[in-house]
Amino acid sequence: MFYTVLEFPLGRIFLAKSHKGLSFASFIKSEKQLGKTLDFFKDKGIRLELNKKKLYEEAKLFKRYFQGKKEDFASLHLDIISGTPFQRRVWLETRKIPHGKKATYKSIAKKLNHKGFRSIGQALARNPVVIVIPCHRVLRSDGSLGGFGGGLKLKEFLLCLEKGRARL
Repeated sequence: MFYTVLEFPLGRIFLAKSHKGLSFASFIKSEKQLGKTLDFFKDKGIRLELNKKKLYEEAKLFKRYFQGKKEDFASLHLDIISGTPFQRRVWLETRKIPHGKKATYKSIAKKLNHKGFRSIGQALARNPVVIVIPCHRVLRSDGSLGGFGGGLKLKEFLLCLEKGRARL
């Protein structure tokens, strides 16, 4: 598996892919967190190789996204290496939320014919491919932000970026 680390306006993103597609995209807040991310793969017995060239297309799409361009990442193939069947269903449904649009935990639960809204949030908290699976577009029913692994400031930034109103 190949990886790279991209800079973006509020930090860094770790990207990893197999020969089948993008497997992992995670916000990195510190060197310690980068080490934990690398350990995650090591603990699973997955060998990583730093290789920016192998992630050229992904990096290009993320760069366009962070420039405020409308990017839905639909062209990216995914190779998800983690998650339960339920989590994968939640992630696939969340991936359908268009750029600049929002959904609620409740609306996703209804689409999946599932009663538990909290379990939708728990599944999204384990989203292995941030932005590509746009969990930042999922809000509480009252319109408030809810949770986000990268922090609420980052979630708000991403939503504003997609509306063309991002401020650093």
